[in-house]
Amino acid sequence: MSSAESPTPLKRTSAIVTLVATVVGTVLAYLSLAAAVKWPPFQASATPTVTVFRGGPPQNPNCPGSACAYVGLQLTGFTPGSAVRCTFDSAEGPTFFGAYTATVDEDGNGRAVTTNYYGQPQGWVSATCGEATGALNPWGDS
Repeated sequence: MSSAESPTPLKRTSAIVTLVATVVGTVLAYLSLAAAVKWPPFQASATPTVTVFRGGPPQNPNCPGSACAYVGLQLTGFTPGSAVRCTFDSAEGPTFFGAYTATVDEDGNGRAVTTNYYGQPQGWVSATCGEATGALNPWGDS
């Protein structure tokens, strides 16, 4: 092998390595950007969940006692930026409650204290938001 033939294979190898590195770098940069902006394939496909919690006291004469509190909701895993309709039920039935529309942030989460309230310490309250249901059982006393 003469010294004149050596540089050509080295130049080809160098060109191939440079091309492969450029393509891999571009693909990785694209995937990083897609994950950063939460492009759908990179979103966690979490199952929506609803957690019911006790909010503050409503100071309402129709609901005396320390067990009386607003119904709070914690939503996780919902469609980012959506509005989710929630309905309620309790040990006494659903007729006392009004529906509530919860706002979900860009991460698919939402937290709110609704205008509904409940006051039976041994009872329970459930909320169904979209396809997910959560409950606080027993409601408890403060």
